[in-house]
Amino acid sequence: MSRFAAPVATILLIAIGAVEAGVSAQQLAETVGRPRLEGAGVLLTAAGLLASSVVYLVLGHLADDDRAAVRSGAVTGALAGLIGGALRAFIISGAVADLVTRYAAVPDPFVTLALAVFVALACVGSAVGGAALAWTGRRLSRAARSRPPA
Repeated sequence: MSRFAAPVATILLIAIGAVEAGVSAQQLAETVGRPRLEGAGVLLTAAGLLASSVVYLVLGHLADDDRAAVRSGAVTGALAGLIGGALRAFIISGAVADLVTRYAAVPDPFVTLALAVFVALACVGSAVGGAALAWTGRRLSRAARSRPPA
């Protein structure tokens, strides 16, 4: 595998998350009344999930073997989850804080703690999901290469 595949994948995943968080923060800030799950938000999430999945599948495709695919997917996912999750939390923190204060009386550190939990879950979820998708990408590429020509 290229030395640059995992760092490039990490940067792409962070960028995908940042774009998604920016749009989400704008939608939350413009929300009048209670926030609802709407078509634009669902499409945005689906597009982000699809783009992230493609990055992991390509990362697995570029891996030398199954073990390398799992390792690179997990490490890339953990880094992207940690750095990207922190960036997303920073981007949406203002909109989330405004929304929470509109509807609930909570202690001051509540939003900060909730966003810290979000970052931790993003790190773990991205590591597990990244490992599984990279392994799948490796298996799919191996299966395609082992087929006889038609």
